[in-house]
Amino acid sequence: MRLGFIGFGEAASAIATGLAEEGLRDLYAYDVVCGPALTERAARCGVRLVTSLAELAAQADLVLSLVTASGALTVAREIAPHLRARTLYADLNSCAPQVKAEIGQVITQLAPNVSYASVAVMSAVPPLRHRVPLVADGPGARRLRETLEPYGMNIEVLEGPLGAAATLKMCRSVVLKGMEALFLEALLAAEKAGLTEQVLASLNASFPDKPLGDLGAYLLERHRLHAQRRADEMQEAAATLASFAIEPLVSAGAARRLRWSAERLTSTVEVSGSGSEMGSEDLQARSYRTLLRRLNDTQK
Repeated sequence: MRLGFIGFGEAASAIATGLAEEGLRDLYAYDVVCGPALTERAARCGVRLVTSLAELAAQADLVLSLVTASGALTVAREIAPHLRARTLYADLNSCAPQVKAEIGQVITQLAPNVSYASVAVMSAVPPLRHRVPLVADGPGARRLRETLEPYGMNIEVLEGPLGAAATLKMCRSVVLKGMEALFLEALLAAEKAGLTEQVLASLNASFPDKPLGDLGAYLLERHRLHAQRRADEMQEAAATLASFAIEPLVSAGAARRLRWSAERLTSTVEVSGSGSEMGSEDLQARSYRTLLRRLNDTQK
């Protein structure tokens, strides 16, 4: 089996590393940004970089799309005419269910002999790598599970309409990304008042069995590393609610807050490359406190 990744960022490289350790050798990737860092990352994972989507399609029996929510449909349109018969195309991007369905229509129209699976990634990828929980639907979902489970991947097949897995994830994101936005907004004020640690300690005291302050620190560290992507996902979650005729009053506000932050986190924000799962507690604290201070500085 030859597996190709569209996009080779944090999630794809983590999955590739795990699959390589499980014995999968034929790994390929295409990314529009191809610099020294990407080349080094691919070499560490044993992944061969290709120079075009057409070349990736020529090499791969299974294609995993891991780009962005905003780019998922465009990428599907670009690669579909090049996909060989019996290829399995799986979209793992955090898109609204209607976008997942549109991607399925594109594959059906432009590559009728290709199977499609709509996949939702249900946790942060780096700590779990290829074992991250996935929920899949669509005509290619069972084949995806049968193909990748022997390599240790954790795939649940969800019965229902195309995009059902995305609906599940987006409803989950309303809660998780919504909490992220709440913590961000509350701690921006707390940081200005010099009370960040006290607020977090108070939250932990309110929920001693499940420290809420620790969750807030974790969510803000993830936000620091992936603000734009998480803002995009919250926007997709709001769109999902709207598709069910539920006005996303809270979700739309959370999306605006996350977008506000993402737009202010420029390249001057230090991203060490080590997620919160890999850093010490002191490093995590410095990271999210630095985030809060920088965002507050943009309002002066």
